Amino acid sequence: MNRCLECEINTKQRACPLCHQLLSTTDLPKEERAYPAYDQKRFKVKDRLAKFAVFGGILATIICLLVNIIVMPRFLWVFYVAVAVFYLLVSLNHTILSPSHLGGKIIAQVVSLTFLLLVIDAMTGSLQWSVDYVMPLIILAGIVLICMLIIKVRMKWTGYISFLLMMIGLGYLPLILYFTGVSHVLWPAVSAASLGTVSFILMLLIANESFMTQLMRRFHL
Repeated sequence: MNRCLECEINTKQRACPLCHQLLSTTDLPKEERAYPAYDQKRFKVKDRLAKFAVFGGILATIICLLVNIIVMPRFLWVFYVAVAVFYLLVSLNHTILSPSHLGGKIIAQVVSLTFLLLVIDAMTGSLQWSVDYVMPLIILAGIVLICMLIIKVRMKWTGYISFLLMMIGLGYLPLILYFTGVSHVLWPAVSAASLGTVSFILMLLIANESFMTQLMRRFHL
């Protein structure tokens, strides 16, 4: 039994299955590896960068809060900084550095960017352009992106079903906000909801059996 001191694991292989460091004096050919290549150093760099970004973001927000309270306590502009830092951290840690599914990255971008613009709109004294235009158009863009990815990957399209359903569900949110009186412009809300509905119907028509099977798996039917 060989032991890798770097990864702290025991293995019968002549090389570590994680970092591929040679554990015996005999060289190990690539084709004999029992596991796919794993770049441990790259993972550690990404992990440290993600932690450093979170620490830096929190520190910057705290400093801005103190400056805001001391210099301009009547106007809390620190909230602009906080939501901007939040969006940057989501973009860096989840979208750029994370190995997460591409569909999940699109969902995270849609939600975080919408949240950022909603807060900015609310801080300016209103809540109109964000709910009237920005929210439905960002959701619409997210649906388009996921549909394009499904068309591109083809054989692996089932991995995007959950994310497409989530985006379709979000597509009806602007319409709900319009009918509840929160938003006042109809066409962006109708566009997002319509595209979501069309996408769902097309999936039923084009990949009827496979789509329904994946749908039942997702909802445990």
